[in-house]
Amino acid sequence: MAFKYPQFEPYGDKLIRWMENINEAGCPIPMSTLKVGSLQRHIWTNEYEREWLSPEYIASIVGLGLQVGDLIPHTSYPTQSPSFRHSIIKTKEGITALISTMGPGVFFLYSMRRLYGSSDPYVSELIKLAYETHFRLDSLRYIFMDEVQECETEPFIEEQIYPSREGLCYPSAKTQTWNRSSPEFSAIMGTYGQGIKRIGRIATFHTALDLHKLHIRFDIEDV
Repeated sequence: MAFKYPQFEPYGDKLIRWMENINEAGCPIPMSTLKVGSLQRHIWTNEYEREWLSPEYIASIVGLGLQVGDLIPHTSYPTQSPSFRHSIIKTKEGITALISTMGPGVFFLYSMRRLYGSSDPYVSELIKLAYETHFRLDSLRYIFMDEVQECETEPFIEEQIYPSREGLCYPSAKTQTWNRSSPEFSAIMGTYGQGIKRIGRIATFHTALDLHKLHIRFDIEDV
């Protein structure tokens, strides 16, 4: 089989198979058993607080089927507790860390760090732990990667993925959706590591105010 993007597409195909079947040959990552309370308190901190979602992020989830009205402060009750949580999970030395904001059905990932070869939980496990602290995992539908800066992902999307669509320039004010059956989907997946659940679609977009900043949305489905 000839790959359109041989640098990343073969690995992306492999990740897709691993996410759908943990018994797939060669899968190096077992299903996560990390639960709330599993992290050792003398090594880890798990901090969170309620917060309102900014108008910019509210705009990014309009049309996705989420209860947007519940996320906007009511003018009569501006201090009423919001449904979103800002979360920081990290080792006390700060070597492994996950900074995020989440609400029912959606997860915004701001920063993640884990050294290659570390014995700490994978970032995907920390995402699962952070979300399950507040909501049922089976309710998660969207994961947003905020301001993508990975040294392989962003230039690859700019230089190869966007030019694959005739007339499409990078950056673009219009959200681009890459379906699961496309080589572009597999190639983008190949720039990341193994995740949780199954990713049905990938959307890449730039906000109107910051067209130079790339964002990625992963649409989550049950396997």
